[in-house]
Amino acid sequence: MKRFVSNLKHGRWPAGAMLVAVAALVLPASARVFRLLGPERIPELNNGLHAWENACQTAMTVNGRPAVMRLYSVRWSEPVLEQLKGRFEALGAQVGLATARDGAVGIAVWPDREARFLVLSPPSQPRHLVFVFYPEPGAAAQPVEFPVPQYDRARIDFTASDEGIFLATLETPDRAADVHAFYAARLAAEGWEPVAPARLANGAAGGLAAYRKRNRVCFVQAAERPGGSGWITLLVKNGAL
Repeated sequence: MKRFVSNLKHGRWPAGAMLVAVAALVLPASARVFRLLGPERIPELNNGLHAWENACQTAMTVNGRPAVMRLYSVRWSEPVLEQLKGRFEALGAQVGLATARDGAVGIAVWPDREARFLVLSPPSQPRHLVFVFYPEPGAAAQPVEFPVPQYDRARIDFTASDEGIFLATLETPDRAADVHAFYAARLAAEGWEPVAPARLANGAAGGLAAYRKRNRVCFVQAAERPGGSGWITLLVKNGAL
């Protein structure tokens, strides 16, 4: 938790990569069955004060711990970041927030629990999408098993998984081209076929690449920060691209 807050303060959280990956993770909701949980387990953000719509709720595993994820849909005209921060603070939490061009990420911390949230606000979308993750208080984190090779020169920063879906972000000192070369070779060795290669810029590979293996797809995104560590986002899910 301290590392997450530090990342927010120093602008190191991979907001763009995370926003792209979580959008792919949750938006195809019509093809999934959500397991509804009792509302008494988590605080009620949408108390009718703001014009939010409750889209769905599901159980997930976040950083190796059981968690509940709630998704809200909010009109584009609403100042959703101010509303979200204010609502968490009204519930007694300390809030850390980092904004990006297409949204924001943040954390709300209480003495005995925490919540992590993402806001998707791409200009092409008529509504904000608010994802809030509530790890189960007191639950011990279990080892996280990656469904694809884990990059060996990277530190795990965030993982989330559900039936048929796995998302991870990692921090690495390596170039994006090195990350993509690693996954191109290792995934091919495990039977994955390239669907969309990483784009080339000045002869180096970067951005997003996609692979397919039978009924599963894998997205690999690598991004570099000038003067800082780079980020890797992995998304593995069942179904089509």
